[in-house]
Amino acid sequence: MKIRKTYLYIFLVTLFLSACQQTEFQTDGDFFHLSHKEAKMPVWVKGNFSSDVIIITVHGGPGDSGMEQHIATGFKLLENDYLMVYWDQRLSGMTQGKSNTKYQTPDQYIEDTEKIVQLIQKKYPNKKMFMLGHSWGGQLAAGYLGRDGHANNFKGWIDLDGSLYGDLESQMMKDWILERVPAEMAKPGSDLAYWQFIIDYYESNPAPGNYSAYEPYMYVAALKGDAYDWDAVQAENPTPYMDLIFKSMFSLSFYSDAFYDIETMKLWDDLNYTPELKNITIPSLMLWGADDGVVPAVLADYVYENLGTDPSEKEVVKIAECAHGPQHEQPEIFFQEVSGFVETYKNN
Repeated sequence: MKIRKTYLYIFLVTLFLSACQQTEFQTDGDFFHLSHKEAKMPVWVKGNFSSDVIIITVHGGPGDSGMEQHIATGFKLLENDYLMVYWDQRLSGMTQGKSNTKYQTPDQYIEDTEKIVQLIQKKYPNKKMFMLGHSWGGQLAAGYLGRDGHANNFKGWIDLDGSLYGDLESQMMKDWILERVPAEMAKPGSDLAYWQFIIDYYESNPAPGNYSAYEPYMYVAALKGDAYDWDAVQAENPTPYMDLIFKSMFSLSFYSDAFYDIETMKLWDDLNYTPELKNITIPSLMLWGADDGVVPAVLADYVYENLGTDPSEKEVVKIAECAHGPQHEQPEIFFQEVSGFVETYKNN
């Protein structure tokens, strides 16, 4: 019993000391909320406040956290030169409010994005705005920018391994996986039963939902299509779990996902923002990990072909030895490509 009390005492002292140490989560930048339709969405603006450029990020998921993007080395590099906006979508990260399915629709998320942009314009007037959407955030950005002339507010769009069209991506992911399975089966000591299971899965499920079916994401992870070399990333820039739990605004919300609901996910399965692409005519950079299996890099070419932007102002860049997170996996290249794009078009 005494031993247990001793461990409890040490834990409480550690927790107290951690809480007393201020970090950038508590001191850097501006932190505020947007309240809209039963959701209170946190917004964190940080970086170079003297810059005339502001980059509004749109996080993935759906159901992830925009705040966690700051952890990536690539975003930290951008903060040195530009003002960055991180925010949590409804039912994501630290967003508070009711879980009302009435407002859990793709169109509502586009409306929320519009409100965030309007708030940023009001609080930081005369800034040259860019939008950067990652994964699901790329799809949300496309839907937002392609409607009601929203793109006219921005100097450019960075589509970072972004989704767009659920049914198409589901087939692209299937092709990506099945192309790689034979090589895995041929390796000495290969778990043949596992790889055959994947083949059998697709024979039984030829068109799984892009958001509602979780199995393909497990298969992609097994083939390192979500992270090319995550161990190397963690060795270079380890995720600060202790800081996230004890010293940041995240708390345990960092590990939870209030968004997920199978019926809601089916709404996302049906999304296709290809029609919106033709309405986007601003400079655009499709920046992808060449080894991405979550949103395969062939989708970058599809976005390029359907985008309304003049060919002279749109570009596809695929980063070698990189999967779904260039901002983590190849941060210097990510920074160079994004900053080069921003510097090229900020005065257009």
